[in-house]
Amino acid sequence: MANATYTTKPGDVLDRITHQYYQGRKGAFEEVLKANPGLAAHGSILPGGLEIVLPALPEPEDPNSYTLW
Repeated sequence: MANATYTTKPGDVLDRITHQYYQGRKGAFEEVLKANPGLAAHGSILPGGLEIVLPALPEPEDPNSYTLW
């Protein structure tokens, strides 16, 4: 998965954007904040017109795989 961008609409909320885009993947919200310095300064309800980078995340580990070491 490559990085994507999202342009906010007035009233968008970052946790809803990340939940929808990453389908609830653990740690996605924090990774989006790292990829967008200063984004948190806008507060919980975002203004329209912000370009947010949605970074590519590594594939989640398969819970059915095992390692011996």
